[in-house]
Amino acid sequence: TTVAAKAKFSRTQDLSAGFGGKLKSTMNELLPPEDFPFPFPPYDIQKDFMKNLFSTLEKEQLGIFESPTGTGKSLSLICGALTWLRDHNEHYKAELMRKVKENENAKDDDGPDWFSAATKRLEEKEEIRKCQLALQELEKQEKKVQALKERRHVIKRSNVQKVDDEFEELFRDLHEVQENVRRELSSISGGEMLSPEEASLLLDDYCSDDEAQKSSKENEEEDDSGCLKIYYCSRTHSQLSQFVHEVQKTAFGEDVRVVSLASRQNLCVNEAVNKLGNMSLINDKCLDLQRGKKGQATKCEGDGTTSKKKKRSSGCPYFRQTGLEIFADQLLLEVQDIEQMVILGRKSKSCPYYGARHAIKDAQLVVLPYNTLLHKGTREATGIKLKGNIVIVDEAHNLLETISNIHSVFVSHGQLQGAHAQLSQYMQRYGKRLSARNLLYIKQILFFMSALIKLLVGGSEVCNSLGSSSVRNAIVSVSSKTPTMQMFTVSKFLCDTLTDNLNIFKLVQYIEKSKIAHKLHSFSQHFEGSVKVHQDQKNSVSSSATTSAFLAKMAAQKPLHNKAKENARPAASTAKKVEVEVEAEEEEIVMGSPLMQITELLRALLHSTEDGRVVVTVGPTPRRSSIKYLLLNPASHFHDVVAQCRSVIVAGGTMRPISEFRDQLFVSAGADPSRVHEFSCGHVVPAEQIIPIALTQGPTNVTLDFTYQHRGDTRVLDELGRVLVNICTIVPGGVVCFLPSYDYEQKVFSHFTTSGVITRLSSKKKVFREPKKSNQLESVLNDFSKTVRLTASNTNGLTGSLLFSVVGGKMSEGINFSDGLGRCVVMVGLPYPNTQSPELKEKMLFLNKHVGLMESLLAPSSTKTYALRQ
Repeated sequence: TTVAAKAKFSRTQDLSAGFGGKLKSTMNELLPPEDFPFPFPPYDIQKDFMKNLFSTLEKEQLGIFESPTGTGKSLSLICGALTWLRDHNEHYKAELMRKVKENENAKDDDGPDWFSAATKRLEEKEEIRKCQLALQELEKQEKKVQALKERRHVIKRSNVQKVDDEFEELFRDLHEVQENVRRELSSISGGEMLSPEEASLLLDDYCSDDEAQKSSKENEEEDDSGCLKIYYCSRTHSQLSQFVHEVQKTAFGEDVRVVSLASRQNLCVNEAVNKLGNMSLINDKCLDLQRGKKGQATKCEGDGTTSKKKKRSSGCPYFRQTGLEIFADQLLLEVQDIEQMVILGRKSKSCPYYGARHAIKDAQLVVLPYNTLLHKGTREATGIKLKGNIVIVDEAHNLLETISNIHSVFVSHGQLQGAHAQLSQYMQRYGKRLSARNLLYIKQILFFMSALIKLLVGGSEVCNSLGSSSVRNAIVSVSSKTPTMQMFTVSKFLCDTLTDNLNIFKLVQYIEKSKIAHKLHSFSQHFEGSVKVHQDQKNSVSSSATTSAFLAKMAAQKPLHNKAKENARPAASTAKKVEVEVEAEEEEIVMGSPLMQITELLRALLHSTEDGRVVVTVGPTPRRSSIKYLLLNPASHFHDVVAQCRSVIVAGGTMRPISEFRDQLFVSAGADPSRVHEFSCGHVVPAEQIIPIALTQGPTNVTLDFTYQHRGDTRVLDELGRVLVNICTIVPGGVVCFLPSYDYEQKVFSHFTTSGVITRLSSKKKVFREPKKSNQLESVLNDFSKTVRLTASNTNGLTGSLLFSVVGGKMSEGINFSDGLGRCVVMVGLPYPNTQSPELKEKMLFLNKHVGLMESLLAPSSTKTYALRQ
């Protein structure tokens, strides 16, 4: 069956997603096959899972699939979905050929009513024309795929690539010549002559109201959406890599075209960029290199490493158009996970991050993280087209919370101060060179940020005065030492901050098109690298004081055209005076471009006033003050996915109550309830092979109460230590202990260390802790696994490993503790939500009003469901 399925899939060709939607009415419905190409004989529940998935995709339904952890859910998703894709493509092509053939053999029959007959012929011809166009698209795709396979053994196009790269460099040099001419003309007219680096910081003349041009471009892009695709997304990169490995094991591994998308931090092969570590810095550096920053370029050596070029050049050595196309072709020929893509990128000296984007159009299965698909801006920037395609969301038990978190925006007082200072300094420096429209929008952005800073710095009195007439508020505390939190509707927030007269849509459009956030970041790096924001309880730093300090630095700088890489230096006397004042005040260093976060807040304020709330937190000091946009209606951001996709599948191990996903996700997003299909199954492991124990008391009969009020009790912690020591003494191999949060894990581990529990545990098992940094995760897991394997046969007293992990952390999903790695799992307490949280109360009120929940989310049954889902 596997061999036949593989051969059948290799003959299958793609179809255009766009034509599929137009001609679906002429196609007969496919029935699920009796046998699926599973790597091994599947369980009955796996067969049922795949059949239900097949039918859901064929009927263009929205599916909620629940399959417990350990039942082969990922493998069932792969085999069920790809089997449908194969059969659907073959059936679709056969139907197109049948329609065209029937038209060729059809005879004209005018009948008594010549007008009706002529109309019918026109309709038939139009339908046949669409069928022929669809067949042409299929043939075009077939030829491209065949060419890719034949190119597998073709000699590398190194000479062609070299010529193309020299061609690109030539036009970069032409652009530099144009910039130099513009600078010289500016100096002749009496303006200050800027260096090439600083000239690139200037904003181009902005012309608004060009939406028509934008929409026409979008329509052109939609016409070329490529083949029918399945977008598979999950929460972590480790889950995605594990899914790709499962694809490689199946009958589809050799023929299906798979592309994995990930962040620059995971895919960047330029060591000069990747070594920065911080994701924000990596993103900014990558964009800077693409814009052709001088004096920062690197060259690629023969061994794949990078080094500084002696001759100044521009751009990243891995970002070459020909190299990206070759990388994309190689990616489509063989299924590769993220690590394998990085290795291929180093060997081919091409960028895996952008190479994967180039390959999306011709891919059949696109594997990507939640954020990339669920965030509209990221989705469009990546080139993901949803129309007519399939979306599968795995590990979807926290999907509602994930959507809310992605679209909720947090802005601190320091970020507001940093963005305001940077933009003020930028306008002070280049104001005379900017167009009137640029200055208009910059002043509006400054006005918006000033209003928010005034709100946060004004103290609780200002916040209380603003909130006194608000629709709803939630004051956490009025103590001078405790932050005061208040809730506003979007319209009330804009009205009370006197920013309701601003056209926020135009502001967001200006920031996006002018790329002012990126230019501001480059400006900051060019002169200061970071902005020091001096905070005061009563008064914020005035823009004039910040600007004067900045200009003092610029006054003493050496000529930029003589030493382009050197940052501006402050004059000795003025700088010392400023530094003395700085040391007397509280400082906060704002890295990157804080204006990007302000942009996200502006974008969030464009949403419907009923879909979100603005939470204003005013602390005893400005540094502890912040503004947060809280999304209450995740369905508003899931609407496009439901409306455009052919079918959407959400799957997880714990999806109950299923009504929550049906009502809050699909129905609230505009779906017909009859379109939602539900499937749930039991576990494949017999009950007698698992021992579930709910332990209420420890060895000394102390009650194990891990509620928030008692979890810090030393008697409870001591009893927990005795329980773990007994477990580690009896259970061989690996033991994994999950705690509700990172803070509580730190508290428990510190108590165990001082009380001697860690010493007793270490005599039985080697103790590991879940790292907070993602780059340390693989090392900890490898050491954990290695210790379990080595201690299985030695006699030195150690019987395995103990791993302290966190619920909802990096190890709670997507990690397979198979066989001896997970002989026992200990769950300490449950991560109940804080029932006194104003944000939770606001969400509850919203759901009771709009979704019509019969019981409050604060009811014990609902909070228990939330905790168990984690």
